[in-house]
Amino acid sequence: MLSDKITSYSAKIAVVGLGYVGLPLACLTGIKGYSVLGIDLDRDKIASLRQGKSYISDIPDMDLKKLIDRKVIQFNSGYNELSSCDVIVICVPTPLDAACNPDYSFLLDAVREISLTLRREQLVIVESTVAPGTTEGKILPLLQNKGLAAGSDFFLSYSPERLDPGNKSFGVSNIPKLVAGLTPACRNLACRFYEQLGLTVVPVAALAAAELSKLLENTYRDVNIALVNEMAQVCRANGIDIWQVVDAAATKPFGFQSFYPGPGVGGHCIPVDSVYYTSWARNRGTPAKLAELARRINAAMPDYITGLIRETLAAANKSLNESKVLILGVTYKRDVNDIRESAVIKLIKKLQKGGAQITFHDPLVKKIKINRADLHSVPLGEDTLLRQDCVILAVDHSAFDISWLDAVSPVLVDLTNALAEHQKVRNAKQTGPV
Repeated sequence: MLSDKITSYSAKIAVVGLGYVGLPLACLTGIKGYSVLGIDLDRDKIASLRQGKSYISDIPDMDLKKLIDRKVIQFNSGYNELSSCDVIVICVPTPLDAACNPDYSFLLDAVREISLTLRREQLVIVESTVAPGTTEGKILPLLQNKGLAAGSDFFLSYSPERLDPGNKSFGVSNIPKLVAGLTPACRNLACRFYEQLGLTVVPVAALAAAELSKLLENTYRDVNIALVNEMAQVCRANGIDIWQVVDAAATKPFGFQSFYPGPGVGGHCIPVDSVYYTSWARNRGTPAKLAELARRINAAMPDYITGLIRETLAAANKSLNESKVLILGVTYKRDVNDIRESAVIKLIKKLQKGGAQITFHDPLVKKIKINRADLHSVPLGEDTLLRQDCVILAVDHSAFDISWLDAVSPVLVDLTNALAEHQKVRNAKQTGPV
């Protein structure tokens, strides 16, 4: 039986989609003793993985090579070996399309491929972010199109991914897993699988509740970031330091969680998941007005920051048009190489539209594409800084020497508060304990 295979680690596991979610899950599954097949349509990714080279900062090459040498994990760019797998976990992206609407094409294409070889005694788990009702309304019909019945012939579960790339405290091995199933048998099998990985499992009674829980987690963050971004604008207009405000409020030991202002919200989760929620709610005739407003506030931050840059340059008797502007950091967050939905890239496009001559440096990103043109990371040296009319610290990667940047840059605009934090530390070291 499938349950016995899962419990005895004799089940073969397939992970479809080897991005920031799928690759860590595939590696953890191999570490725990399962035989793993990793599938991704990107042939370059597969070639890199087969050579033991990871493209994700959370997965060291050494760990990947150990799994390959032990022959517990293999990688494929097609679905031809899927029928031999007992558990299939889908981790493909569900991004936004060009019109900022939910795009299920990657997910549904993967499900169609899985349906071609689906057999009895297989468990399919969806981890991709979806709106409530998607697993049962869109995925289930595709899997059942050959006459197999979910819940008896094969099993279908939903368990939303909750990874935070670059987070040193919480990773794939210690974040609780929400698990729901089409039937109790589906849920129980998926729970058993994740328990065998050593994870804390939280059963959820309904598929739609598990689907919506993921959207709630990230819409919550989007709304609170919008609140502090809006307050940052109000504070600046009234001569108040928003960073001091947040630090002061954070001393309250209950009822408050710190969020910080910035050039917008990036990454695959927060800006995407809130759109999945608001789009679903509006389509159901119950608009999520607060979440929609929060999304508009955060999406408008690159425009607001562009205005700040204009003011900074004007104070030096310069115009944004034809000014040389260096952007430090283009990823969506500190110390990760992920540029998906990066607010900094959106800021660059706004600055270029205003006529600025943009260059960037990021220790984790070699190049980005702006309006179909490649922009390459430039070396970060004193000559580079001195040639600029304005330097923008957009992402405070730990590789940046904040003190040096402050000393050398003709004009440094800090969007991260790293300069102020550095000054606090320096002052503390100078004064010593009180």
